[in-house]
Amino acid sequence: MNEVKKTLREQKFIESYIENGGNTTRAYMTINPKCKETSARELGHRMLTKVDIQVRKILDQIGFNDVYLVNKLKEGLESDNLSIRVRYLDMILKLKDMYPDDRNKVELTGKDGESIGRTIILLEKVYEDCPLKSTGRCPVRKR
Repeated sequence: MNEVKKTLREQKFIESYIENGGNTTRAYMTINPKCKETSARELGHRMLTKVDIQVRKILDQIGFNDVYLVNKLKEGLESDNLSIRVRYLDMILKLKDMYPDDRNKVELTGKDGESIGRTIILLEKVYEDCPLKSTGRCPVRKR
């Protein structure tokens, strides 16, 4: 992959951006200390756009590559603390997109059965067998 050469100023901004945990304002103020903070916020954002920093590349530069992250996930799953193991398992399932579709979501369709491009999330459900259903006074079960 061909990378565009960065100017010295852009390279210093990238290094500062990484050192400052992704804070564009502080990174810009590092390369231009006389700049006011309000201006540095906007100019830092512009510089970030200009240098086109990719998050994956930054993570790799600071040592958070795929192998490192997988090892950390494994460590979390081997924890003695059950709640920590559950959180790590939850994260792995989310990363692998292994959760079932949300059953509380309903896609709206038109009379022809075609999707109208809207989805609603049900927050409560009326009990199906409620004798008061016709009166509108049925208790609802919160989800």
